[in-house]
This record gives sequence, structure tokens and C-alpha cells, in this order.
Amino acid sequence: MFRDITLIGMVATVVAVLGHRVIFGAVKMGDGERKRTVRRFSLWERFMHVVTVLGFLALAVTGFFEVVEGESLHGWLWVVHVAVAPLFILGLAAVLLTWAKDGRFASYDWQWVKVLGGYLRFGGHPPAGRFNAGQKAYFWAAALLGLSALVSGLGRVFPVFGPLGQEILYQVHRWTALAFVLSAIVHLYLGTLANPGTFLAVILGRVSPAWAETHHRVWWNDMQRRAENKGELSER
Repeated sequence: MFRDITLIGMVATVVAVLGHRVIFGAVKMGDGERKRTVRRFSLWERFMHVVTVLGFLALAVTGFFEVVEGESLHGWLWVVHVAVAPLFILGLAAVLLTWAKDGRFASYDWQWVKVLGGYLRFGGHPPAGRFNAGQKAYFWAAALLGLSALVSGLGRVFPVFGPLGQEILYQVHRWTALAFVLSAIVHLYLGTLANPGTFLAVILGRVSPAWAETHHRVWWNDMQRRAENKGELSER
């Protein structure tokens, strides 16, 4: 049953995001999109994000390859899966500690939720801080799913419970992993095809003023106010 649900879930998620792309298209920017003059992420933030993503991909591929094949994880795939897990855990911990403050919900996030971020092309593009409400929700979901996968995975590697306890841990681990993978597919789509320029922001660390104002208006206005205040102080 899990294999069937996994295949159906992955196919349905991919079809859904591609359908959204066909029906609603991507968010359009102004002509200044290529001028990346606004710093979005530091070198440390980009590094830890890339490490976490690579660890996640390795775990997802090794973990679900055998599921698709209809077998349990074993052999060299199991070795890679267990070896990469600490890297992912460290990366996820770094992400949570670094972005916890930016992940706090604010009153204006409710406007984003009410219009679903404007992705269905109604209600305009709602205001957002450094992260929008959807990104914040994914951030905390990743923390919860990652922690669940970690605890259940450790319980599988170091069996300290009886047969029933091990079976419960196994079920928690694979269903948690599936939820994580499906949500990550949506996250990847929103960061690439749905919002051009976003993926490069993660790699290069900079965005254009047009991108910043369109996607994260509250954060962009705050950045401008800070720049103005620094200018006033330097004049004094």
C-alpha cells in the first residue's frame, strides 16, 4: 500500500505543480530583474542551505529507490542513507537556528494566507517579510518532519524497542519522509518555475529590486529604511 501511495502522491504532486504552471504561469518581473543589486542571503546561509538540500536529496533518492522497486532499504543504498543522515541533520539544525527569527509569523502573513500568496491570480501579490507565510509554514513543517524522521530513524538504526515499537518507528519514518518529499517538490517548484529568479537568489545571494519589491515588500521596505538611516548617520 505504501508503495502505491508513494507513486500516486509523487505523480499527483508533479502533475499539480506543472498544471499550475500551465494555467497560471510564472510571476512576472519588470525589466530590472537581471540587475541583482540587493543582498538576499549571506555566504553562510547559502552554504548551509546547499548542504541541507544535497543531504536531503541523497536521503530521498536512497530511501525511495527501494520503495519504488518494492523492496526494503538494504546494501550500499542503506550505507549511503545512514552515512548522509548526520550531514542532513547538521544542515537542518543550522538552517533552523539561523532562520528561526525570520520564520516567526507576523500579522500581515494572514493577508498572504487569505489570497494563497496570489498564486491563483486573485487578490494581488500580498505583503511579506524576508520569508512569506508559505515559506514560514514550510520552514516549521520541515523542522517537525525532520525531527520526526531523525528520531524514528535513530530508533531503527539502534533498536532498543520490541518488535511492535520497531514497527511503529518504521511506519513513522517512512510516512514522515513521504510527507517531507512531497512538500519539498512543491517548495522546489515555487522556488524555480513559479518564481523566476528565486533559485539564483539561493545560489548567488542577490536579487533585483523588482524581485524584492514584488515578493517580499515588507522586507524590501525595511531594507530601504535601514539604508536611509545609515545615510543619515553618515551625513552627521
